[in-house]
Amino acid sequence: MMRLPRFQYFAPAELDEAARLLAHWGGQASLVAGGTDLWPNMKRRQQTPTRVIGLRAIPALHGISGAPADGLTIGAMATLASLERDASVAAAWPVLAHAARLISTPPLRNLGTLGGNLCLDTRCNYWNQTWEWRKSIDFCLKKDGGVCWVATGSDRCWAVAS
Repeated sequence: MMRLPRFQYFAPAELDEAARLLAHWGGQASLVAGGTDLWPNMKRRQQTPTRVIGLRAIPALHGISGAPADGLTIGAMATLASLERDASVAAAWPVLAHAARLISTPPLRNLGTLGGNLCLDTRCNYWNQTWEWRKSIDFCLKKDGGVCWVATGSDRCWAVAS
């Protein structure tokens, strides 16, 4: 069983508090929204933050509102399922509701957030494996290695599949 590494978790209740925490911890911290990407990546040791800042308790990041004449406001913590099911979105912006319905599977849409999906880091099939698997072929440019396994002659990472 893959387990999460040790980390310190913060659950700010206000947006400015989350921003201060992120500014303070910088590269040692990761933000978590729904967690459908970060938690598995941490288990595979692809991302190894020592601090995790949860966004779930920040009311300003939730919600969907708007009207066709005014436009649409979607909070970063709005789940993909909420976009898929929102009657006003389906009526005024049916393509958006349809697109949300096409992402992944229902359990992941229930947790996955719009903000988290927009902020996904790129990856490829070589990077998107366990630490042990990656170690067995040698690490890649994206994480701890010196070669891009997608384009071995390149001096940059070509992890382009999200």
